[in-house]
Amino acid sequence: MKTLRHAVPALWLITGLLLAVMVLGGSMPLSATIARASIGNGIVAALTDDQQIFLEAPPLPGEGLQAYARRLTGDGDQVGEITRLNGKRPRRLLADVRYRVRFEALTARYQLAAIQALFPKDRSLATGWQHHVTISVSLWRLAEWLTGDGLNFTAIREHNNLSDEVLSHGQALIIPGDLLLPAFRTTLPETMTAHDLRYVDDGAADFAIYRLKKGEALYSAVVVRFTGGTFADDVNALAAELADLNGISDVTDMPVGQRVRIPFDLLLPEFLPATHPRRMEYEKDRSEREKHSNTVRATSLEGITVLLDAGHGGQDPGTIVSGTWESVYVYDITLRVKKLLESTTAARVFTTTRDGSNFQIHDADILPRSRNHRVLTTPPYAIEDAKVAANLRWYLANSQHRSAVGKSGNAAKTVFLSIHADSLPRSHRGAMIYIPAASLTRGQYGKTGTVYSSRREVKEKPRVEYSWQERTRSEGLSRQLAQNLLQSLRDHGLAIHKQKPIRDRIIRCRRCRPWVPAVVRYNAVPPKLLLEVCNLNNPEDRRLIRTRSFRQRMAEAIVDGILAYYGQSNASSKPRTAR
Repeated sequence: MKTLRHAVPALWLITGLLLAVMVLGGSMPLSATIARASIGNGIVAALTDDQQIFLEAPPLPGEGLQAYARRLTGDGDQVGEITRLNGKRPRRLLADVRYRVRFEALTARYQLAAIQALFPKDRSLATGWQHHVTISVSLWRLAEWLTGDGLNFTAIREHNNLSDEVLSHGQALIIPGDLLLPAFRTTLPETMTAHDLRYVDDGAADFAIYRLKKGEALYSAVVVRFTGGTFADDVNALAAELADLNGISDVTDMPVGQRVRIPFDLLLPEFLPATHPRRMEYEKDRSEREKHSNTVRATSLEGITVLLDAGHGGQDPGTIVSGTWESVYVYDITLRVKKLLESTTAARVFTTTRDGSNFQIHDADILPRSRNHRVLTTPPYAIEDAKVAANLRWYLANSQHRSAVGKSGNAAKTVFLSIHADSLPRSHRGAMIYIPAASLTRGQYGKTGTVYSSRREVKEKPRVEYSWQERTRSEGLSRQLAQNLLQSLRDHGLAIHKQKPIRDRIIRCRRCRPWVPAVVRYNAVPPKLLLEVCNLNNPEDRRLIRTRSFRQRMAEAIVDGILAYYGQSNASSKPRTAR
């Protein structure tokens, strides 16, 4: 049997350059295939020397191209991609030819089969997927194959205590279960998740069991990690509830291996058993959002519109800790991002608020307090009511977005960032990002009253409602933007929250419904996020934000994250100065 792109040798493992390539309608050069393995039924998994995995599969008797694509990828729309990969479109598929399909496009079943065939020593464990290095590949590429995102290489590196990205032959490493694609996560033992949770039923209720490891505390290792609670009061309340449930008298003095029972109704859906309804709904939503990724590439952000929102302001200073007002410090970061974008890129930049009559950056570490912020609607709104200001921000952003789409013709050429500083338990440090969960942004929404109806931006479109397709696309693009931004923060040496730094909802109390901040919930911009640059309750984070050098570095990281999202992966991280 022939392969469409090249003849299949009798040997399953080969190295070197292929001397001949068979292509429908002609021949084309290929990277050398360094490994091949049979999956069965004439299907072969192939690994090339540029670290790409392909499935080479013959058609079934009488199978057309669309049916072939649907069988292997689950999506008939992959016909164009398969055609591009294999040369010009054939009139009919030949029974004795293997056609190539990219690994990323395969169904979960074939992704798993390809990896198991090429790396037969790989296996699933209670803590995740164990990969044995038998063929030289980069940690980035391994992260792409098993998690769907090369940026996860840093989390894999940290989990395995690796000093660099170079993998040695014979080395075994674990890819944590929470990072794995569904194809590999579903192979984990049912009695334990990748997070070392065991599931039990005591006859009255379902529980997950977690045992504390060295250096872990009930607050961070259990509450923040597994329940999604972040705010100090909520974390303390949940920790007290769990301590009472588990008979723990002193949460500050618990031994390694302490057994902690966690009721199912407290767990985030991703930590529930695979067959639990909330987990199944979560996986379905996850599968939908992962279909969407940004395909727009823009050199120096040419044609891109960036909408910046500084949190709080005016009569709403936000979090205040030791005299540090959230509103004035995040506004300063926003101005620095604006200045950098305007001076180093071709992006069009708009802000939702302004302090005073101009955009002035104070050349000082400690910033003066101000209550002069206004939302730049028409007419402007002097911020007196925090809820009114939050709603007017998304009305304004939507108006600016409609104008930008009118100029570019592409909704994906606009991004929205709302910049804040967090108020978490003091032990937590670093940045956290909130994106809108598609499941929490359903329904129609609009505001009434003179304060709204008197604004031009509200009159343009007083009510909003988004389809499921729009909401899942927005969640997928927003997560990708958040991942680019987090990687940029790491590259700039800035602290990242250790427990789930990208979140799609805010959870305040046990009986409260999860919610998404209004400024991104009702926002029409597809990629949008709310960035918490640091935790003001943490002494080190608070000290840093009160320095202009930190705020400048944060601004540079944000700009580089936006550049990376639009394909500028080698964005410069050289120091730049906003003047």
